[in-house]
Amino acid sequence: MKINYQIMSESQKNRHGKYIPDFEKLIAGATCEDEISYIRKVQERSEKWLDKPGCESYAGFAFNMVYVTRQKCGHFEIFQTPCNECHSLEENLKVAEEHAGEMKCSRCISGIGGRS
Repeated sequence: MKINYQIMSESQKNRHGKYIPDFEKLIAGATCEDEISYIRKVQERSEKWLDKPGCESYAGFAFNMVYVTRQKCGHFEIFQTPCNECHSLEENLKVAEEHAGEMKCSRCISGIGGRS
């Protein structure tokens, strides 16, 4: 399984202290058009939050690593996790692979958005 991930530096934080991935690099690492479409939606949602007064702090991620995987249900999802001396890249990728093989995406689990 190919896991599309990015470890972000402090320079990728926005003015609210949230990490913003280089979406073009995530798109370049995508495995298919569906993944590209999903990443673009995540990017659009992040930009929308930045443009909405009072909601700017919702744009971005709290942790410095994001990864996109196709979940058991077939849908893509983006996750965040710390990547540091306590949470190594290897451990994070192993968890990502296990989770993707066992779990449906959040929308399927919750029933939000009409996905099944």
